[in-house]
Amino acid sequence: MKKVFVSFLLLLFFIARITAQSDSQISQYTFFPSAFNPAAVGETGMIQAVLMNRMDFLMMANGVNTTNAGVNMPFTIGNSSHGVGIRFVNRTLGALWAYQNAYLQYAYKRTTPIGRFSVGFDAGFINSRIDGTRAEPVPPGGEESDYHEGNDPSIPSAEVSGMRADFNVGVIYSFESGYVGISATHITRPVLQLDEFTTDSILRGMHIVGAYRFRIPDTKLTVKPHTLFKTDFVLWDWHMGAIVEYDERFWGGLSYRPRNTVGVMAGLNIMSGLSVGIAYDLPITRLITTAGSVELVVEYNFEFIRNRHNKRHKSIRIL
Repeated sequence: MKKVFVSFLLLLFFIARITAQSDSQISQYTFFPSAFNPAAVGETGMIQAVLMNRMDFLMMANGVNTTNAGVNMPFTIGNSSHGVGIRFVNRTLGALWAYQNAYLQYAYKRTTPIGRFSVGFDAGFINSRIDGTRAEPVPPGGEESDYHEGNDPSIPSAEVSGMRADFNVGVIYSFESGYVGISATHITRPVLQLDEFTTDSILRGMHIVGAYRFRIPDTKLTVKPHTLFKTDFVLWDWHMGAIVEYDERFWGGLSYRPRNTVGVMAGLNIMSGLSVGIAYDLPITRLITTAGSVELVVEYNFEFIRNRHNKRHKSIRIL
């Protein structure tokens, strides 16, 4: 499987020339792969709850703030395995623009002699909103011109919004030491009509993800390389990184996005099943003056066991 994973990384290197920003950026995606691939719901084998917040362009007034949240769990029907979940996204871009997404998720899982295959889909909605009352078509202290018109009808003067159904699909192949997956987002390419003059077209996206883990012999260290390539077929983004975990409790790592950022990650398993993590990304472009981005994540994995006499919770940390 190591050769498979290395080949997978090389494949991403050669296809990463094309690209992705309809979907929000996530650095700690190994905590929450179902945020972009619905086939990942139920993959931990337990109930998983994740809350993630990312603040981009820290020193820029009215930067980008994204919150991802979700809960998913596995279940069985007879001899077949399934996963189900729900997830939410709230994303603000500057002072004017905001998105809200909500999805129901389902995945069907099939175990074979070479590993497990999972196929899933999201079904939900995406809402786009512009607060036109905060728009400034003419710069403060400036005058109207051919480029700046105070009554430009293409710029909303009030708060406007539009909503459409949205769907995503994905596939994941998992084996003993890792997984690879591919997903397609916004497959119907929804067009949101905000008002008479304003529309918001959501581009289709594609995500390819891979993660692997191996234990260093005679130590308590586990190395976990991972990678994510995404594109909306206009822009592209490729994230690669690795963390080193000590005694299944502490971890730290580095990440790199070509022509974009370098980053550090760290985390702690606070108690059985409950973990927190932080990532910091520093731009390696002119955006370095914005002081980069910070991402926080809280994850909880637990089992719910019920019998005739009682019901109890059992928590186990799985990363």
